[in-house]
Amino acid sequence: MSQAAKVASIDVLPLLAAALQKFRSEGQSALDDLETELRRALDWIHHERKDYWAQELRRAGEALIQARLKLQQAMVVRRVADREPSCIDEKRLVERARRRVATAERKIEAVRRWTATIDRAADDFRRARTQFATWLDIDVSRAAAALDQMSESLVTYISLEAPSEQLPSAAPPDEKGDKSNLPERPGGCCAQVGPVPFSPPEDAEKKDPEP
Repeated sequence: MSQAAKVASIDVLPLLAAALQKFRSEGQSALDDLETELRRALDWIHHERKDYWAQELRRAGEALIQARLKLQQAMVVRRVADREPSCIDEKRLVERARRRVATAERKIEAVRRWTATIDRAADDFRRARTQFATWLDIDVSRAAAALDQMSESLVTYISLEAPSEQLPSAAPPDEKGDKSNLPERPGGCCAQVGPVPFSPPEDAEKKDPEP
């Protein structure tokens, strides 16, 4: 058994379709922005940080070599007989250079670990991004098109049903004797409806009235 659909407002359907199209456009823009940020992060971890700490390790190594040379020179110059000079300042420079080298090595290892972690996260994001972008391009577009078609179908349906709801009423007969509403006699003439004369039977005239 078919049931009639109760449509409260057809104007809502185009508005909903427009909202879906806006959501699709904003979603695609958001995905593009996220892709741009992801590329920046990958470039930062793969190149900027990697190159920076590689250069820092090289500079720290050179500083350590220079500090050791200064320490050796100071020990030779300041040696008195068999007593070894303290050379406290030069030793501090060597220790500082060693810590600098160790820090650069730890940073390089951290960059290596985080590069692998970020690469995996980037792969997961790009898979999810592809699925979401496909959903926006196909499913949301289909939903908006279906709403537009539904709206057009309802408008067409209402335009077809509207005349039957406003049928013209039958015109009342003319009180002054409109002959168009009178029955016709054979031959096409209109029959006149009026008083019919009454004649009593002949037998009734011959009988004497009862006392």
